[in-house]
Amino acid sequence: MASSPGSERVSHVVRRLGIGARPETVEGAGDVAAALAAALDLSAPAATPPELAPPADLDEARRVETIYEPFGWWLDQMAHGARPIEERLVWFWHDHFATSLVKVRAPYLVWNQHLLLRRHATGSFEELLRGMVRDPAMLVYLDGITNSRDARNENFGRECLELFTMGRGHYTQEDVVAASRAFSGWVVNVPGRRFTRSDLPLWSSFLAPLRFDDGPKTLLGVTGRLDVDGALDVILDHPATPRRIAAKLYEELVGLAPDDGTVDRLGEAFGRDYRVMPLVEAIVGDPAFTSDEAFRAKVRTPVEKAVALLQAVPVRVDALRQVGDALRRIGYVPFAPPNVAGFPKGERLLGPHTLVHAFDLMAAVSERIPALGVDELFGRFGILEVTDRSRRVVEAEGDPLRRVALVLGSPELAVT
Repeated sequence: MASSPGSERVSHVVRRLGIGARPETVEGAGDVAAALAAALDLSAPAATPPELAPPADLDEARRVETIYEPFGWWLDQMAHGARPIEERLVWFWHDHFATSLVKVRAPYLVWNQHLLLRRHATGSFEELLRGMVRDPAMLVYLDGITNSRDARNENFGRECLELFTMGRGHYTQEDVVAASRAFSGWVVNVPGRRFTRSDLPLWSSFLAPLRFDDGPKTLLGVTGRLDVDGALDVILDHPATPRRIAAKLYEELVGLAPDDGTVDRLGEAFGRDYRVMPLVEAIVGDPAFTSDEAFRAKVRTPVEKAVALLQAVPVRVDALRQVGDALRRIGYVPFAPPNVAGFPKGERLLGPHTLVHAFDLMAAVSERIPALGVDELFGRFGILEVTDRSRRVVEAEGDPLRRVALVLGSPELAVT
């Protein structure tokens, strides 16, 4: 079957504003406007995530298998959830505020951070940032629990300015020191420690007054006895913060770097109230979003490949475990980014290791796959324009399972 430019643009919209192709959405949307409306629709009830019980002690807290059910639930939401843009944004913020279970070593804390991201993913960046600066998993991951008036740790203060808000070039080392002092004193209520508070929930965070540096500080030209919220007020008031977040989300959704005029326009509007969905709508309303240059401008991540596979073909009963194992071998598993800068992107994903191990995802596929025509099979992955070479390669393979593997490894699926 030959695809029309219109249907290809519909598939592009669905892929960019959700995760994976969602073939039923592509088929059901008659045009780009309908696809945009479906992808941005938040009217369906929010999914109910699983809850984890607070661990009673450190040994229970470190049981890594506790994360398996939440991990599977999240993958299923990415593939089939009723609010596609929410899942795209949850992943975006998960990558933006990268926190790894490898260091935190407490699935309960990492999952609760995910729930914080989910609560604010489509709402307020300001509220998300204020929650994240107190988030127990983040406090552990970036050593905030060791940051006190007598032993300053600058890890979170530096990353908050460099990665989470303003970006390099807009602050000095003195600003890092001031922010770190303002963020000092926060600890996590871990059971069995000398500072454990019986009046607060276990594993919650709280400010220990004797550890907080309450002296005057000068941050980005503003002087005062700044605490965590005072410091965030200053950072959020600086024009570099909304400009950088707007530019990063633009590149995530459009696949192209915005020009200075676009950044100015989006950043100015975003900085007024830090509402996420109006920013998303402004980005997708930009002509660049459906331009020819934006098509196939992004390298598909291993997570996107995994989700596309779950959407496209019948999978095994234990498919989510198989997908998890494959993503771990690739080194691209949710809840375990390689560092605070987040997951690799772009051409770094085209290395032989990542491409070869992407075929490990095939372990999730059921052997009872119907024999599909080439166009129908590619269409299941949201690929509606197939090169003659790829078509010949897949047509020459008679085994349905190996056909899926060839599509998964095709140049068309490498980019999105």
